[in-house]
Amino acid sequence: MAGALSTLGLGSQGVLTNDLLDKLKAADKTGTIDPIERNQKSIKLQQAGLVGIKDSIADLSKLSTSLSDLALYQNKSSEVTGDSLSAQVSATAKNQTLDISVEKLATRDIHSSYKKFESKDELFGAGDITLDIDGNSYTINVSDTDTVGDVADMITEQTEGKIQSSLLNVGGDEPFRLVIKSTDTGAKNKIDITSDISFRNPAASQAHDADIRMDGILIHRDSNDVKDLVDGVDITLTKTGDSRIVISQDSDKIAGKMEEFVNKYNELLDTVKTLTNYDEDTKVAGVFQGSSEIKNMLEPIKNIFATTISTAGKMSEDFGLKMERGGKITFDKDKFTKTLSDDTTAVKNFFVGEGETKGIFRNMNTELFQIGTSSDGVLKTLKVNYDSKSKNLIESLEKAQKRLDAKYDIMQKKFASYDAVIGRLSNASSTLTSLIDAQNGNK
Repeated sequence: MAGALSTLGLGSQGVLTNDLLDKLKAADKTGTIDPIERNQKSIKLQQAGLVGIKDSIADLSKLSTSLSDLALYQNKSSEVTGDSLSAQVSATAKNQTLDISVEKLATRDIHSSYKKFESKDELFGAGDITLDIDGNSYTINVSDTDTVGDVADMITEQTEGKIQSSLLNVGGDEPFRLVIKSTDTGAKNKIDITSDISFRNPAASQAHDADIRMDGILIHRDSNDVKDLVDGVDITLTKTGDSRIVISQDSDKIAGKMEEFVNKYNELLDTVKTLTNYDEDTKVAGVFQGSSEIKNMLEPIKNIFATTISTAGKMSEDFGLKMERGGKITFDKDKFTKTLSDDTTAVKNFFVGEGETKGIFRNMNTELFQIGTSSDGVLKTLKVNYDSKSKNLIESLEKAQKRLDAKYDIMQKKFASYDAVIGRLSNASSTLTSLIDAQNGNK
């Protein structure tokens, strides 16, 4: 309370001091301000707790959405042995084993000129170059001012992208050769050249189709990217040789998602228990102790796992998911993977659904939305409630602080007035005592 009245206490000989006012105000604050600040701290912890729970619900919702997606259960994986090809598979591929022998790769037609050139700026020589490819004929008119570099560019530009031309530096005094090659592979892309300038024969590389053998049948393709051999399988040929492709259900991806969901759910269950319980050992209460809304928040999720029954009379435990006492879920990955391998449709129908019948995770999506996102859901309702309480506490604190400050401003002035009166009385008493003493001394 030190301030303008810094001399407070002089009149009362240190009794009515600013320090005394500070102590009185601190005691008064304990009963008026501190309870509000404790409530504010509690509300902030509850708001932070809600944010953590909301984030966990959002994580669960993402996993549930993924597990309710039919495409997840249609994912296939491929394992390739041998290095003559690679493969990518889609959901339409059937579980099967493909033995493929690559006997010849598809190649492009590549021609190079006999004539060598000192530089790309050397004149090529007037004349025509006629190029026939895949039923198309292109004539390149070369003038006497065109360089070999110009001719290379003209061939690429005037053949509609079917033929590429460039200069190859092979070294020596005349290092450049004119190279002409088909853009695409396959026998149909063989290039026939009619020109005054001769080209090397045979060609550096002759265009021909890829030859592959499967199930004893010889198959030709004009590209090394084979997308139409087996439905849902894209094959890229890399070299000659034998390879095997094994296509199967991608159970690891589904099981991984399932395991992640179970772990996230169990973690959230532990969090809710910690936040709503009272620890007898530490004597510490969770920030949501007494909140039935938070404590019972996950009951709809538990009910889904506990009550969903398939058309074949199977429950979640038959698919590797078992709810223990207390609500936690255990996941038997081996059991789930085997069930998925034996009857993918049954697994899909149980977890995703069939027609109008919703599976576990389609129902889960609805409940998780209600808990975490819906305007009348638990988390949104509590957030509005806590935000309102926080706002009211801020207003209450401001008012209480103003009342306290005003009260002690008045008290400080009263103390100053009392201090002055006491001082005057003390001075008068001292003067009277001195006069009496003086008179007694004269007798």
